[in-house]
Amino acid sequence: MSIDDLRTQLAAAGSLATAIRVGIAAAPAWMVVDVVVQDEYTHDVIMQASPDGPAIVLDCT
Repeated sequence: MSIDDLRTQLAAAGSLATAIRVGIAAAPAWMVVDVVVQDEYTHDVIMQASPDGPAIVLDCT
């Protein structure tokens, strides 16, 4: 799956739980590698398929 395809699927995810399932189902699997807490309501969730590869950041509010 290309990063553009994954980005499109993640954009359509209605929840963080769905986004995580989409990432895990991708080949290669995209896993949550970090969560940055902005405040009590906003978190940035960082997903990566490999430590040296590109990352996708989900803004979860």
